[in-house]
Amino acid sequence: MAQVPPQMPFDLSKLPPDAMSLMKKEMQRRFSLFLVGAVVTIVGLFLNGPPPYLPTLVMVGGGAVAILGLFGLARGSGCFAIVLFFFWLGAVACGVSRGSDPTVYILGLGALGFALLAQFAPKPKATGPLANLQAAMQAMQQAQQAAQQQGRGGPGGPAGGSPGFGSFPFAQVSDGKQRPARDRVIDVNAEETKKKK
Repeated sequence: MAQVPPQMPFDLSKLPPDAMSLMKKEMQRRFSLFLVGAVVTIVGLFLNGPPPYLPTLVMVGGGAVAILGLFGLARGSGCFAIVLFFFWLGAVACGVSRGSDPTVYILGLGALGFALLAQFAPKPKATGPLANLQAAMQAMQQAQQAAQQQGRGGPGGPAGGSPGFGSFPFAQVSDGKQRPARDRVIDVNAEETKKKK
């Protein structure tokens, strides 16, 4: 049986001619921000300022620049909130922050602040090829659901799958029109044996 080659949901020739250069510039910008933030974080490790919480502030600021620069505002703030939460949890649970309560407050309030920022920051909309790919995937899902509902009477219908697994292909209940696979295999074997004789 001939294999049909997979169809691309969008045509790469329709991309603007400078799409690759724009993507390269964006990646360079993100990695440069990440490197700047990493350098600031490493500098914070060696600081020993008059306020005891100064190294923590510098490291949190450098980490924020690195992660937000690499992943963007919405995703980066969510990731950094998780990182700060684990550092805060480790500081509280292991007792490594005894005598330095401002450090614990910086980590805890920073995690809370970045979590709120991740929740309320505007999410970037997909553009260009990514938007075309998402639209094509949504159209395929809708077409598949419409075909399932028309062909089988809907999920959990009279000839459909079980109620809990309506769209799950392995949970389909046989409608009586098709013989079990074991009987079909036996019939095919019998036909091949007759042809050989």
